[in-house]
Amino acid sequence: MMNFDWNPDTMRWYQAANEYTGFFRKIADIITPKLHGFSTLCDIGCGLGLIDLEFCRHIDHVTCIDINAQAINALNTLIEARHITNIETRLIDCNLISDSWDVIFISFFGSRNLEEFLPRCQKLFAVINTDNDPELYPGKYQRYKKNTVAEAKQYMTEKNISYTLTEIVLEFGQPLLSLTDAENFVRSNSPEITDEELADFLSGNLITTNDTHYPYYLPHTKPIGIFEIEGRG
Repeated sequence: MMNFDWNPDTMRWYQAANEYTGFFRKIADIITPKLHGFSTLCDIGCGLGLIDLEFCRHIDHVTCIDINAQAINALNTLIEARHITNIETRLIDCNLISDSWDVIFISFFGSRNLEEFLPRCQKLFAVINTDNDPELYPGKYQRYKKNTVAEAKQYMTEKNISYTLTEIVLEFGQPLLSLTDAENFVRSNSPEITDEELADFLSGNLITTNDTHYPYYLPHTKPIGIFEIEGRG
């Protein structure tokens, strides 16, 4: 499982993007009707657990697993602030888990080896990028090659895994506090970017808003696929 670079800035940006666009709420709105009849869910590679804050309102118990202590600590802070009692967090590598759940949820970075989790659930949902276009920073500086819908479909065909697929396009851009915040955001994703490249990128992509708190915004349409797979547990 990939250990994403979570720090106070990346966590703030990610949470702000979700709050501004409703990204994870919209994904949850598609999945939660399919949770009827199930009691337990595990989010493997949960990160900040933003979708789990939605899931926990529709299922009895949610387990959030990640290997990044900063992400887990941030999620614990959100859980305590919202007085949520049915989310459990675990700082553990997914390869070391021995439990089973009714439902397993995997998104983005944790979606390459789906088959190994099927014996641990009755149903598995995987959210995967349709493409690898970063949009929020110059593509030449992309550091992580995420799994794509096409690759996942090929993987499941090779493994003889049946699935249903829902493909949607959601806005998941970045609201920003200032021009300096915008520059810092792009530099955090592309540390080697030159001043000229940064200025050109922001000139062509950054827009102004009427929002007094977030006067700047980097638009980003994110096409994704939501795979639904029957488990073997």
